[in-house]
Amino acid sequence: MLQDGKYRHTYTPTASDITPQYRLTPNAMLMYFQDSFARLMTIHGFAAFDIVKQRRMWVVTEVRMDIQPTVTYWAEDFTVEVWVSELTSHRLYCDFRIVRKDNEQLIASGTSQWNILNLDTKRLEATDFFAQRVTVVPELMCGGHKKMRFPKVPSYDLQTEHRATRLDLDFNNHVSNRSYVSLALLTMPEEVLASQMLATLTVHWLRETYLDDTLLCRMARTEEGSYLHTLTNADGVTVCELLSRWQPQPSSPDVSEVLDRKLLQ
Repeated sequence: MLQDGKYRHTYTPTASDITPQYRLTPNAMLMYFQDSFARLMTIHGFAAFDIVKQRRMWVVTEVRMDIQPTVTYWAEDFTVEVWVSELTSHRLYCDFRIVRKDNEQLIASGTSQWNILNLDTKRLEATDFFAQRVTVVPELMCGGHKKMRFPKVPSYDLQTEHRATRLDLDFNNHVSNRSYVSLALLTMPEEVLASQMLATLTVHWLRETYLDDTLLCRMARTEEGSYLHTLTNADGVTVCELLSRWQPQPSSPDVSEVLDRKLLQ
């Protein structure tokens, strides 16, 4: 549903979207947010399958997301709301929030940066053709759209290596932006994952990679207590950077309590 420039769509999570603590996975949050963005662009005639006819392609370059300790059970609906919050000469910013459908309790919120790439010239296209058809709603979920600066670290604490498979690819035959996030978070120490939950996540996508490319995923704890995740290709070029911050894991209900609650409804 599109109203006053904001688009809302309700989804039902599957079991694979839910963590053992009954929360949406970061991958699921990104997937449903990007699906809602695609639906909004489809309404305006700017979907990926529309602009590819003009030799253009959408590219997401940055996402910042704040995550709340809100439980999200399997088969209980949640709603994603997205809107264009700013339009510059070459960038479109889309802000979003994800809420439980039953009580509008906030699950996550954030902002994202998008560009249109000309497939022939490999250059960014101007966004002036959006202006007449897209309503800009200047409501900012992260306080602004200032470019994120990732910290420099003297060394890394952990690293893994991954060779891209067909499971990593999107419909453009590139490694999916969500695959980078999943690979990066595999570098988190088990003791952190056992006691903490993701609170904020900032992702900056820099380069494309393809099937059979080797990615080196490295992690370092910063002086501020966050975690820097850097993914580089075989040539040592950084293709993606992430900054994650974690907070203590709230207690979760026993699964039997969840089942009892379901049976009473």
